[in-house]
Amino acid sequence: MAQEENREAVLGEIETARRKGLLRLSIESEKEKHYSEAMDGYRQIIDEYFGTPEVKEAKKRMLDLAYLFEKQGEPYQAKHLYWLLEQLYTPQTYGNIEEKRRARVEEILDNIHAKDLAEEKRQAKLEESE
Repeated sequence: MAQEENREAVLGEIETARRKGLLRLSIESEKEKHYSEAMDGYRQIIDEYFGTPEVKEAKKRMLDLAYLFEKQGEPYQAKHLYWLLEQLYTPQTYGNIEEKRRARVEEILDNIHAKDLAEEKRQAKLEESE
């Protein structure tokens, strides 16, 4: 029993060292303007270490990067990061991210179809009045 507790403690220390190291490396990549590497590291922390202080810091730094991209005139990068942050911050109401994306696409398509239907009705009224 003591051996198992010792093993768990050691594994916990290794995990802590790994996530702190990953955060340090990601911050260093960000400072060196290797933004893709930094974002990959931050996302890995968020995906693997839910509920840790490193997750909070990684999310904050990703938000800072999105704001930086926006200010530097890189809207594509900024939009992508804002989208990614939305995915990371949004509580998962679906079993996995694919289901969530599919539901969002269906919602968008429903809105498009509703607009198309309204336009068809408007066109029909215009044709009737002529």
